[in-house]
Amino acid sequence: MVGLYKTVGAVVMAAAAFMADAELLMVQTLTRHGERAPDKIIAQQSCTAVWNKPKKIYKDFHALPGRLTPIGVQRMRDVGGFIRERYIDGFHWDPNFEKPEPFLKSSYQLHQGDWDFVAREGYRQQRSMSAISLGIFPNEPVPIKVKQRRDDSALGGPAPSCGEATAKMIVDWYKSKGWAYVKQHMDDVVKPIEKMCNVSLEGLPVNAKPGGPNPHSWLGDCSDALDSAVSCDVKLPKMFNSDLHKKLTDVGFYIQEGSHYEDPKGATMFAGSFPETLLKSFEAWENTPKGKTPKKTPRARLFSCSRELLYGLEHMFGWEVKIPNQPPGRVTSGTTFIWELHRVKDILDPSKTGLVVKSYWWRPGQDRVQHLQEDVALTTLRKKYESYIKKTGKWQDICDYKHFNPAHNLHDPNFINPDAVSSEEEMKLESEANGNGKKEDNKAEAPETKPVPKKPTETKHVPEKATNSASVISPAGQDQVASAKSSSWFPSVFQFIFLAGLLVALFLLLPRLKPMFSRSAGYEQI
Repeated sequence: MVGLYKTVGAVVMAAAAFMADAELLMVQTLTRHGERAPDKIIAQQSCTAVWNKPKKIYKDFHALPGRLTPIGVQRMRDVGGFIRERYIDGFHWDPNFEKPEPFLKSSYQLHQGDWDFVAREGYRQQRSMSAISLGIFPNEPVPIKVKQRRDDSALGGPAPSCGEATAKMIVDWYKSKGWAYVKQHMDDVVKPIEKMCNVSLEGLPVNAKPGGPNPHSWLGDCSDALDSAVSCDVKLPKMFNSDLHKKLTDVGFYIQEGSHYEDPKGATMFAGSFPETLLKSFEAWENTPKGKTPKKTPRARLFSCSRELLYGLEHMFGWEVKIPNQPPGRVTSGTTFIWELHRVKDILDPSKTGLVVKSYWWRPGQDRVQHLQEDVALTTLRKKYESYIKKTGKWQDICDYKHFNPAHNLHDPNFINPDAVSSEEEMKLESEANGNGKKEDNKAEAPETKPVPKKPTETKHVPEKATNSASVISPAGQDQVASAKSSSWFPSVFQFIFLAGLLVALFLLLPRLKPMFSRSAGYEQI
């Protein structure tokens, strides 16, 4: 009965999001970087007939290989302009939006705590976020937060520790299914592209550039390069018409979807810790009184990333972007996911409130936001994530995060990742705080009275803070700590006596020191 009431309550909360007394609390966005010039490999190996030299890339795209084009920068400024119009100017595209007045202030300098700009390490992502910030605040410099890619499990796409697993998964799919699929499209797609680019596709459809966590397909790279060329009005051979462009896009996207996400674990690895980052930022508002903001929590947090993270979220939560003339689910440059957290009143009990998440997507040139899913209670979104993770396992377990050494970007069975250990302790503390696992804790009390020695590797790499939490001390250990505290009062008394004597000595010496100060003051005046 209680479960039924909670379910009904969640539905009611979601429905109440359309009521006028709902309050917008926080906004988070995730944007794919802008259009970029093709990498050097496109010129050197994949499509030599069109771009035979890096100089030709620069001439066509007005950007160095791999860098954002002027069109790409402008698209990112358009993303920032949209965010400003929606949340600062108050021009909300959604007719059901509750608050017609501005949500955020128009000055970054005076309201820095309201904003958080975060980019994945990499030129295209950092440059994109810089352009987004310019679209929001044209006349103010805005700092961009960037975490080292080797440690960035939220925006890494995939998490760095998952690089080996994702690379193997992708190549295995190419070997088992990818080449057979490509053969089905030899006549209508592959051969025309080979002819246009003056190359021959031999063996597996894997990018000639080896290594890395995300091996691209040869056709996928050509598709990306030609997409950017069309966006930037680059002159291409006449044989590359709209029909061939569409077919190439369909084939390239199918290969990426199959190789990266056909295995459900792929979405978990490419999404990494971003879902937790998203949810925890919202959950910080759960016990916050009305009119207050949680500590270290901005009102708007903006992220920039690559497409693999966006696709991972689509598969994990069952979302699907539908862009005209694109395969269902495919995101183009500048596509932005938007999550809004609203506090709404419970229709059944107006004295109670709940948190509802509205999810949208938008892209430059689009008039209105589109829904990613129906409005849901924050707890429902959390359950949806946990349900998927229960099916695949956590990315930390799939990728052996505990033994991943970020300094060398490899797994080492003799290494203990302190971040992994601290996250395990944090999860344990959260579980205990929520009242979970009490039976297990009671069973474990007896053996915990005897200290268990740690492995040498753990004592070497685990920070002390991971072992100092009172919640993991056994009852016997707590008694020992209490007795130690009760027997340590003698030093406190001696310290008190010492300080008191020092104060008395200073008081007695003060009359003798006063003339000295007065003389020095006289010298200063002279």
